Parts: sequence; C-alpha cells; structure tokens
Amino acid sequence: MDSVDLEVLKRSALWLKQGWPVLLVTVLRTWGSSPRPEGAMLAIRADGALAGSVSGGCIEDGLIRKVRAAEIQPALPVVCRYGVSADDAHRFGLPCGGTIELVLEPLSVRSGIELVLGALEAGSGSHDAGRRGD
Repeated sequence: MDSVDLEVLKRSALWLKQGWPVLLVTVLRTWGSSPRPEGAMLAIRADGALAGSVSGGCIEDGLIRKVRAAEIQPALPVVCRYGVSADDAHRFGLPCGGTIELVLEPLSVRSGIELVLGALEAGSGSHDAGRRGD
C-alpha cells in the first residue's frame, strides 16, 4: 500500500475518534490520462479538511465544496464518474483528458478502519521480520 494511502486511513481513524464525519474517496477505475492511479485514496472531513488525493486538485475542490454544503451525504457507498474530453481539458487548462470513476464511502467508527490499520501494520511487521531473516 502506498504510504500516502496509509496516511489517509490513519487520518480517517483519527478524525473518526474525534467525532468528525468522514467521506473516503477511492479511485475505482480510470480511462485515458489520470494523475492518480486506481486505488488512490482521499479522506474528506465534514468541515472540508482533507488527506490524500484522487486527482490533480480539481476533483478534490469540487468534492470539498459538496461535502461542506452537505450535498454529499451517502448512507451507503456510491460510485460517481468525472471526465472530460481531451479538447475540453486543453481548453480549460486541466491536467488530463481522462475519465475517473470514484467510490464515495461514508465512514463511521463502525467502519473498522482501526482493524484495517492493525492488519496492515501486522502484515508489514511480519514482512519486515521475514526479510531480516534472509
């Protein structure tokens, strides 16, 4: 797992402990040019604070605005798609002309982020231990 994405999960767990609603955004698929790979993650706190990235910034800005305005409040994960043609991307000065599909997942303390982090840390610890023995 990319260290940036691990930081997204850690920050999400912290925000949840502090009582903040958190929206986890994950790149599901991309077509054409995309600044971030599939699996890249972004966490957005209800007040607009964020950790991570799913694009060059334009998608994050739009998502933050929608979260702050309470326009995005899914009860269950939803999939959404953002994209522009290469001509529109060039005309508007966007960094890519691709399409990106995202999963928007509302997190709560019941989401089990702490368990995921524990498993990741245990897995990386055992992996490191195995390398030392080589």
